Amino acid sequence: MILKKINVGVMGVNCYITGDKDEVFVIDPGGSADEICAVLKKHGLKAKYIILTHCHFDHILAANEVKKQTGAPIVVCSKETENLADSNVNMTSRFTRSPTSLSADRLVSENDTLISGTFVYRVIETPGHTSGGMCLYCENERLLFSGDTLFCGSVGRSDFPTGDQNTLLHSIQTKLLTLPDNVRVYPGHEDDTTIGFEKANNPYLR
Repeated sequence: MILKKINVGVMGVNCYITGDKDEVFVIDPGGSADEICAVLKKHGLKAKYIILTHCHFDHILAANEVKKQTGAPIVVCSKETENLADSNVNMTSRFTRSPTSLSADRLVSENDTLISGTFVYRVIETPGHTSGGMCLYCENERLLFSGDTLFCGSVGRSDFPTGDQNTLLHSIQTKLLTLPDNVRVYPGHEDDTTIGFEKANNPYLR
């Protein structure tokens, strides 16, 4: 499996390149489109999908440019469509000089699968950080891309538009902590962790 992490944008988002060597996913290209595309080119990788775990500006700002350079379609949870299109909700109107409305080329929902070669990634809807946030789980490799839902020792904030703390914690408890303890979690910011570590140590989940 290909797994590369690129720290992008002013907010330090973890953009991931993952999948089979012949067709990979670019997850959360929040900035530095040229750098992301340079990594793809350097390693001879073809982007199959650009996947957005949620609508926030720091995870989406390079999506259109990466799409332009690679031809890969943008994928988002169907429940995040309106949020992505609204510059107030995606917060490009608040944090950037160019309010932006984005649209996706493919919409996915709970338990839909995205396939890269021999690797299957399952969509897990995890509302709370935003109303249409999602995670991607690759069961055969025990990998979870959690966006801003679950962090190492923390959870996503819920004070931005469409966020709700009770919903967020419920999503984590019922959909993520039920995964095997040895699942490695790759979040949208900071360091990776495991489900088992978060069960035992995350103060927000006790």
